[in-house]
Amino acid sequence: MSDSVLSEERKNVLFKIVAYAVFIGFAILTIFPLVWLFYSSFKPKLEILRHGLALPKNPTLQNYVRAWELGHLGEYAINSLIYTFFSTGGVIILSMMTSFAFAKLRIKYKITPILYNLFLGGLLITLHAILIPLFLFETRIGLQDTYLGLILPYIAIGLPFAIYLGTEFIKGIPDAIIDSAKIDGASYLQVFLKIILPISKPIIVTLTILSVLGAWNEFLLAFILTSLKRSLPVGIYMFSGPLAIEYGLQFAALVIGLAPVLLFYALFSKQITRGLTVGAIKG
Repeated sequence: MSDSVLSEERKNVLFKIVAYAVFIGFAILTIFPLVWLFYSSFKPKLEILRHGLALPKNPTLQNYVRAWELGHLGEYAINSLIYTFFSTGGVIILSMMTSFAFAKLRIKYKITPILYNLFLGGLLITLHAILIPLFLFETRIGLQDTYLGLILPYIAIGLPFAIYLGTEFIKGIPDAIIDSAKIDGASYLQVFLKIILPISKPIIVTLTILSVLGAWNEFLLAFILTSLKRSLPVGIYMFSGPLAIEYGLQFAALVIGLAPVLLFYALFSKQITRGLTVGAIKG
């Protein structure tokens, strides 16, 4: 074996060693804060102050009990479930119907591209730009601090990107399939329900993931538009106020907020990976 081949192999081995070292380093930086947060949530306040990085000597569940009671986290968790469920359902249903129309229906006067671009224009509008007008509008019509007052903005904010992904995906479905169904007497509704939706499962999974995580973790709108019907992130934020020195309560509340997201990923990790990959490639 020549020296050049040996040199090339050494370079490959060295590259792999460096690459793995970088990956392991990033993994540690990502995982360690979560592990530290978890075991610190079982430590009393004095133990956290004296031995911040040490494992708990006298583990206790009192942080979780007090955080759950003082922060009303049970009530806020139910609110978050309501916001997430209905906003995700609204985004999926409306975006897939709209995407089907933009991608496959022949609308007169070439209005389809205009409407499509108007929806895409929503991607350029930031949340901060509409926050004050939205607050004033909802206060005037009586939607402030209601479930509907938060679900509707979540749907509106999620639709532009969902319509973009859905339209690009459905464009890739052969027209021959739809034409054959039309020849057999299927209506557009039947085509949508029996052909488009089953084929579009990968992109639906992708949109569901993005919508669920976005709605569950959203903070700013829930903080501004609600005072009683708060979501879980807003409830957790309350521990940074008068209870800021109660680190055990803060850590316990953060773990409670993280648990549903981690459970969601653990249960649907394969679907998440497959949906994001196929959804990105198909479009």
